[in-house]
Formats: sequence, C-alpha cells, structure tokens
Amino acid sequence: MKKAEKIKWGILGGAAIAEKAFIPAIKKSKQAELLAIASRDVSRAREWAEKFGIRRSYGSYRELLADPEIEAVYNPLPNHLHHPLTLNALRAGKHVLCEKPLALTASEVKEIFAEAESQKRLVMEGFMYRFHPRLKKTMELLRDGVIGEPRLVRSAFTFIFDRDRSNYRWSPGNGGGALYDVGCYTINAARLVFNAEPDEIAARAHLDGETGIDLTSCLLVAFPGRRQALLTCSFELEFQSSLEIAGSEGRIFLDRAFSAKHFETEIQLTRKQKTEFIKFPPADQFLLMAEHFGEVIRGRTRPLLDFHDSYGNALALESALRQIREKR
Repeated sequence: MKKAEKIKWGILGGAAIAEKAFIPAIKKSKQAELLAIASRDVSRAREWAEKFGIRRSYGSYRELLADPEIEAVYNPLPNHLHHPLTLNALRAGKHVLCEKPLALTASEVKEIFAEAESQKRLVMEGFMYRFHPRLKKTMELLRDGVIGEPRLVRSAFTFIFDRDRSNYRWSPGNGGGALYDVGCYTINAARLVFNAEPDEIAARAHLDGETGIDLTSCLLVAFPGRRQALLTCSFELEFQSSLEIAGSEGRIFLDRAFSAKHFETEIQLTRKQKTEFIKFPPADQFLLMAEHFGEVIRGRTRPLLDFHDSYGNALALESALRQIREKR
C-alpha cells in the first residue's frame, strides 16, 4: 500500500484497550496512520496525543468526527456508548471498528448495519481473536475433518475484577456484567465452530447483590444436530481464556484462546489418546484486525465479521440475559 493510501484513523476516548493494544498496533502498521484522538477532557486528549505522537487532539467526539481527513474511527468506549457513537460516526461518513459488544440489543445492531449500508460505510465488531493465525488454523483443521464432526464446545473467559467499582463494567445501565464483557467471546466462538445459531439457551448466573450485574454466568447452549456448548464467564474466578472443541474423532484445545496477546501459543490436537502440539509465534491480533479493516475499506477483501456475526451474537446475549433477569 502506498503512503498516500494509508488509512487515517481517529480514536474516540481514552480506553485502556486503546492504550494497551490498539494504539501500539496502529503505530506498527505500514498501512495505517493514527491521525487524531478525542476525549471529553481536552487535557487528557492532549496528554495522549503527546505521549503517543498523535498529530491532533480534540475535546469532543463531535470535533473528531467532523475532521474530513479521518477515514476510520475506532470506538472503544463503554458498552452503552457503542451504539450511539458508532451511529454518529457512520453519519459523519466514517468507517467504524467498534469494540465488542457492538450494541446492547439485537435491534441496535440492526440499526447500526442499516446506517452503514445507507452511508456506504464499513462497520465491524472488534473480536480481535478471530484474526489470530492459530484460530485460522483451527478452523482449517475443523473443515478438513481432522477431529471428525464437532459435537461439543467448552469455553471459558474469566478473571477477577474487584477493583474500581466506578468502572462501567459494574453498571447494568452501561452494559456492565461478565456476559457483555467476556461472555460474548465464548458465544461468538461456539457459533463460529458450529457455523450455526443456537436452538436453545439455558442460562444461570451469580449476581452482584448491590448492582445486579452478573458476576458469573454459565450457559448451556443447544445447536442444531444435537450439538452443545458449555460456556462460562466471570468477574470472580481465576483467569481463564480457553476453547475446547470435542469431535467424534478427536479434540482440539486452545489456551489463551481470546487473549493470546504477545504470547507464544499452540493448538493441542488429541486423537486416539495421543496429543500433538502445533506451535505458533506471537501475533498482534489488533494489528492484523486493523490491517484487515483497511483492506476491506480499499475493496481488496470482504469483512471477516459481518452483520450475521454481530446480530447472532446479540440475539444470544439477549436470550441469556433475559433468563438471568427473570430468575433473579
């Protein structure tokens, strides 16, 4: 990609994920340029701009969206702001890469994609784990029938989160709770493996007595063809980020399935009670995702995650949360 063709990015807000993952990825990319950052606190925006060598800083999201040079916007804001700010960005003529969950309801997801189509702009949900070479190899193994027919998915994404209770993750109105924060990964992975939508979801949760958010949620998900998924997410269990796929002729296990970051990783492939390990060097999932996004903008490929990915995930999350709230 020529220098003139670089995708010029803007970031909404000063989220930790932007600081730790997205900004370092964009700074490494030869296909992208981080042009601007916006914060409701202009001094914070200026501080980040100076710290990361970003050319422009804005004291409001509206100002950034009005910048005619910015082509693409990264939205890592708290969950309840994904829908309204993504809509605003699309209406301003920007392509949008939005952190998961794309929205808090399936109807909001439909509205976002309808607006993207109307504006002829790209919107994509930021499930970065989908871009790791290890997952791509896993999907190849499944397509090749290496473990036979996949019949059971077991997935967990848990960590202990008991720090600042002012964080949006503790607010039910702001899309807080373990399901929205990390359970969405496990649902996405099960739907990906089975290439299908759930027939039925049975959900149970341990709720926080003060806020009502789900601290730990467990889902039993039935898929067509008598296939099942057992999914766990939590803010109160020791760190785990795993994906296990059991088939009629073998099993695949991925540790750090959703949080490979800068680690060396592997696929544990078990057949006939013998396990082999397929090794992978560290890979920057955020860099791969951002560069893929740029390739889609330039018309060189199709988006890895589309409306059906986001809408199906939102429907599953809604179903699980509805059950949890009804049984509260």
